[in-house]
Amino acid sequence: MSARGAAQIATLICVAFAAYLAADVAHEALGHGGGCLLFGGHPIFVSTTTEFCSIRLNAIDTAGPVAGIIVALLAFAWLSLRPPRNASLRAFLSLTFAFAIFWNVGYMMKSGLTDEGDWASTIAGLEPSGVWHIGLTALGFVLYVAAMRLLGVTLRKKLAAEVGVTPFAFALTAYLAAALLSVLGALFDPRGPHTILSDALPSSLGAIGLPWVGLVLNRRYPALRLAVPVSLAWIAIGLVSATIFIAVLGPGFYF
Repeated sequence: MSARGAAQIATLICVAFAAYLAADVAHEALGHGGGCLLFGGHPIFVSTTTEFCSIRLNAIDTAGPVAGIIVALLAFAWLSLRPPRNASLRAFLSLTFAFAIFWNVGYMMKSGLTDEGDWASTIAGLEPSGVWHIGLTALGFVLYVAAMRLLGVTLRKKLAAEVGVTPFAFALTAYLAAALLSVLGALFDPRGPHTILSDALPSSLGAIGLPWVGLVLNRRYPALRLAVPVSLAWIAIGLVSATIFIAVLGPGFYF
């Protein structure tokens, strides 16, 4: 790999770090933390994988994935209505959409199948329970597939370039970068390293739709390349994002 190619990959990894931080903060801090405040509670603790509130309400559990979906849609709307000229910023918005939407609608399928997690709290007590769980799972599947289609169109129309990386290389690199970041943050979780498997990896690896979309684009458009310009500014942003994720949100902080 040439020096320029290595710099492009470094830029992409750092953009992915920043995007995954945005998706995580949207779910845990803005969603659960904001929901806690909205419903009259006081946030006690927040990390990359959890948030504790002074009160317990199903609505606070629901607020996490809802906020994540809203942030994903805002990123998509920005790309669709006023796409930035800067290709790295377009990549950031694309990946923020991917990480946030796949995490939170994928969560629907997990909650529907296992009766665990935020969306399970949303339908807790509703009868007939089996029908609600089937419906939640089905809704999650439909929304996940729809998100993959939207992402495919977005990558092809907003990031296409004469010189760049293949869609699959773009998607897989970003996917693995997010997985690595989620693990490094969870290593410092005060609840213990078991959160790597129980919380961190399910959130990041739940975005499996991202490399899948990249693979489909590779097959349908063999000549397609996605822009990954070298950007020292985005490398710096990504490194700062990773530091915040690992050193601040990883061990979490108390209010």
